[in-house]
Amino acid sequence: MTADNIWKFILSLTAAFPAIVGALRLKKIDISFRPFIVYVLASAIIELIVGLVIIPYFKEIKVLVWNCINLFEATILLLQFYYWKRFQKFKKLFFVIFSLIILEWVVENFVVHNLFYFNSFFLISYSFLLVLLSVQTVNYIIVNERRFALTDNPKFIICVAMIIFFIYNIFVYTLMAKGIRVYDKTLMGKIFAIQVYINAFANVLYGFGVYLIPKKAADKEMFPGF
Repeated sequence: MTADNIWKFILSLTAAFPAIVGALRLKKIDISFRPFIVYVLASAIIELIVGLVIIPYFKEIKVLVWNCINLFEATILLLQFYYWKRFQKFKKLFFVIFSLIILEWVVENFVVHNLFYFNSFFLISYSFLLVLLSVQTVNYIIVNERRFALTDNPKFIICVAMIIFFIYNIFVYTLMAKGIRVYDKTLMGKIFAIQVYINAFANVLYGFGVYLIPKKAADKEMFPGF
């Protein structure tokens, strides 16, 4: 690995921050945050596997792993918004969106292209969906949860991190879809360099958000709404 790749790998390890905090508080925190805890734990493990095993030795399967990770990220975070009752009045809509996400991933990776191809449409669409849900959640918190300081609200911090992270992802994936990566590698190199820091910043916010998650209530349902 080059010095630049080593530095990127070190920054990617910021994913361990929310994962460690989540692991330490797993038995105590509100179960409505369970999907997000699974997400940060899995992200930390994936970063280690990708950085230590796949990138140095199996570059040809990097895209394959990336495509699978994207499906996991899209579905687990959508499930998190269900736990946060963003679909409380539209439960059928949740299942429709969840099914469409999986269908879109299958079509793009097995019909239009394949698992070894950069499939931009899925990346852009699910990132856009998560940004919309995050903005909706932030608005709800500001209007309905004024008794709590925003800086002490784990949902607010996590959603702000998602907004920053996925908006930048939309920007990056859109440029890649337009072929900028091929025609201007220098520009894309700079954009990817910024993305590493955006990712690290989001991980730090995730960590603080996980730290602020309240203790679970004994009488809450494991899967609200079902």
